[in-house]
Amino acid sequence: MAEKKNDISGNGKTSGTEAGKAAEPILSEANVKKEFNAIKRMFKGIKEDDPDKMKLIEKIIEEVAFQKVAMRAAKAELILHGLQTTTKNASQKFVKENPAVQTYDKYARSYASNIKTLIDLLPPKQKKEVSRLAALRGDV
Repeated sequence: MAEKKNDISGNGKTSGTEAGKAAEPILSEANVKKEFNAIKRMFKGIKEDDPDKMKLIEKIIEEVAFQKVAMRAAKAELILHGLQTTTKNASQKFVKENPAVQTYDKYARSYASNIKTLIDLLPPKQKKEVSRLAALRGDV
């Protein structure tokens, strides 16, 4: 009996074509670039102030973007196939952890650390100018 093969794509559909187009995988260069650009927009204030610092931040953003997309792909794999898989070795069958669990866990830990670093590097929001009188009164 043939086993149904599912494709892990962002649209949640099984493998095949839709109107002649193949489903795009989640872990793709286009999705990583899209995520990179979304995160980079948050740091536009630093770009003008300190271009050297921005180069370093962009390296971290590249890693974070990849990690986020890789976690999304691993999560889709977990949803599709579950937390455990059945492996057949000769006449024996045994249940083991889906490899996507370890992948997701590994990327989630790195992602959390790198996101914290990026949050610490976010430019401070523009503070409202406080009148001198308000500062003296303690209304700040």
